[in-house]
Amino acid sequence: MNTHLYKIKHFNNTLDLFSSEEKLYTSKWFMDFGKFGSEVFNSDDKIIYKITKQFQFWKWKMVFTIKNSQDVLTELISQNNRKTIFSIDVDEVTYETNIHFKKKISILKNGEKIAEIDESFSDNDFKDSIKLQLLDKNDLAVCFLLFSCLKIEATEQDYKSIMPSQKQLEPNEEPWN
Repeated sequence: MNTHLYKIKHFNNTLDLFSSEEKLYTSKWFMDFGKFGSEVFNSDDKIIYKITKQFQFWKWKMVFTIKNSQDVLTELISQNNRKTIFSIDVDEVTYETNIHFKKKISILKNGEKIAEIDESFSDNDFKDSIKLQLLDKNDLAVCFLLFSCLKIEATEQDYKSIMPSQKQLEPNEEPWN
């Protein structure tokens, strides 16, 4: 399997995605009128996505409302009460994120795994950064967008989400490492 490797640097409320030393995307999050939001920028510092994060109590779901640069709205929605599976439809394609044990995240496109994100810092080549492995470069912007949604409110690289048990995370059926 031939994958493309990228590094993501996380500092405070910012994620930067690099290919070698070239910065390709940045996302920054903030609190605005009691809601958390984020903006994703391309390498020219132009906003390509705006994200609003909200918890819908009546449905017990986390929802990220995403607006692209043409003001087209879509939503990334948690699919279970544990908030370990999220799904979004973009241009008739379904993307899904699965949060796994050992700080890994899989991204699926129409049910096929296209990316794996490793936040464990266990790889020497990615000592101070998050590792993103990706099958197709054309999916890079969407994968970074999905990861940016999941990281809204995280302020440190070693941020630990509040999970009662690692056993509640999704099994990683096809780990890439």
